[in-house]
Amino acid sequence: MAEPSKCPAVEIVFRTDPGRDPDKQVNEDAADHAETALGVLAVVCDGMGGHAGGKEASELAVKTIFEIVKAAPAITSPKDALRVAIEEANKRVFSMPTNEGGYRPGSTTVALIAHDGGVDIAHVGDSRIYFIHAGAVTQVTKDHSMVQEMVDRNIIRADEAAKHPDANKIMRALGISKDVDVDVRAETLSYVAGDVFVLCSDGLSDLVGPAEILDIAGSRPAAQAAGQLVDLANARGGHDNITALVMRMKASATAAVSAPTLVKTVQLTAHEPVATLPPGEGSAPPAGEGPRGTVLTAPIEAQSAGTIRAAPGADGAAASPAAPSGPAFIPAAPARSGDPPSSRGERSRLPVILGVVLAILAIGALVAGLWFTRRSSHRAVKLVDDEPKDAAPVVDEDDPSPAPEVTTAPPLAPPSGVKVPWWKDDAAAPPNGEPRECAQARWLKSHRPDANNIEALEAKCREKGGNL
Repeated sequence: MAEPSKCPAVEIVFRTDPGRDPDKQVNEDAADHAETALGVLAVVCDGMGGHAGGKEASELAVKTIFEIVKAAPAITSPKDALRVAIEEANKRVFSMPTNEGGYRPGSTTVALIAHDGGVDIAHVGDSRIYFIHAGAVTQVTKDHSMVQEMVDRNIIRADEAAKHPDANKIMRALGISKDVDVDVRAETLSYVAGDVFVLCSDGLSDLVGPAEILDIAGSRPAAQAAGQLVDLANARGGHDNITALVMRMKASATAAVSAPTLVKTVQLTAHEPVATLPPGEGSAPPAGEGPRGTVLTAPIEAQSAGTIRAAPGADGAAASPAAPSGPAFIPAAPARSGDPPSSRGERSRLPVILGVVLAILAIGALVAGLWFTRRSSHRAVKLVDDEPKDAAPVVDEDDPSPAPEVTTAPPLAPPSGVKVPWWKDDAAAPPNGEPRECAQARWLKSHRPDANNIEALEAKCREKGGNL
């Protein structure tokens, strides 16, 4: 008898686009999804390296992950399968040749396996997974980036990360070293019908905020949502390759339990938390506006992401749907009422307020006294009304010598024997009919290559029909 399938019913689509940057029209993102013996596998990779092979690196990573997971026996743990597959992908990308400049190709990766018991997740780099459940959106991966590390260490605030100079630096990637630390989420995420998972490269998450991901992916069919997310990123500049994979669950996990109370312990980089409706008060997302080349940096010890406390299921199996281990967007806690302010605290602040007021009055009186004292020691001075006059030369009537004649100095000329280039002489005509800007641009490129007006001169030269 054939073993029952572990693949849940899903609606899954991905869309990828090179973006709007003319220098990045080679799409280095790669993505795919398929059913396996362990469940539905979905992967997004963001290649790095440009001419060094970023496109080839991401495609090789996706191909390897699918090859390893599909070959795994049905009894294999999805977490173990993801870890082994990503480690093998790292080895194969690392074995790729470097380019002539010595640059090594690399790639980020984010992957999940959705099975009847929940969803298991693993990633390396700053590609992300968002989980939409009960009208709230949660980022269930934590970026392996420099700015996330700085936020964890309280060096910068979370809302400063997106505009920080090191925002494009990541601390882990496939293919950079022989071994890689794969971040496999410890908890299996449970899900219910209608929940949505969004896998994306940073080309999307840099430009589309979680509130907009919630609004678009949480309320539209998967194909439409993936397309609209990519289109929105392009409309905002599309500075990088853009990939969005949207997976909507059509059935509930067998281990699904009611949603627990969540405690957010990790600050989110780049975006502020999104206020959403608490479970039970409606599932529609609120109408709100969302907030607005990756480089590998030297790895340092990763900081602990903290813990998320959640009520376990009755059978102790999978964690409930919204138990994030990374940065989270959770429904806002209801405001507390009925706690009267402490009258003792108000009385204790009264002397301080009176003291501040008296100090301000004393300072004002002192300043006023000084002003009146200094005002009495000054006298008004009458201003001279005469118009300014040109000074006349001093003439000595007893001096019989004639007055000296004043002659205008001739214009400066180059030293004898030095030929001035024709393009420096505004009165000289071009000897070969070419625009003056062409000769100026060539001279600067030869003698002052760091000049900041070379490109402007070259553009003017071409505009006038010249050749460089």
